[in-house]
Amino acid sequence: MDFHKNKPIYIQIVDILAQKVVSKEWTNEMKIPTIKELAKSLDVNHNTLMRSLEYLQNEKILFAKRGVGLFLTPDSYANALALMRRNFYDTQVPEFFETMNTLKITLGEMIDLYKSNKKK
Repeated sequence: MDFHKNKPIYIQIVDILAQKVVSKEWTNEMKIPTIKELAKSLDVNHNTLMRSLEYLQNEKILFAKRGVGLFLTPDSYANALALMRRNFYDTQVPEFFETMNTLKITLGEMIDLYKSNKKK
């Protein structure tokens, strides 16, 4: 897996796993692959993966059943969506607006562009 240098790997893994929930590849209350399987598929160290899984547990996206494995919470979709939206607002939106200002793009132009792309 290719990771970006400007963002911690464990956070990038959080993003990847949250995307699986939001895209409904993983659904509420399902058992997710084992830590060993995930580490192998993502080609990451177990400790890095564990940090990502702990983060997702703190966000109430995952929970552990001792001796059984990790499962998605009943609210995993809503919680993953909220997490991804927060990250989008905090990281991508400020950069987007900065670029808009630099290029002298108005909000009206963006609204028109959004509407024309939404119809496609």
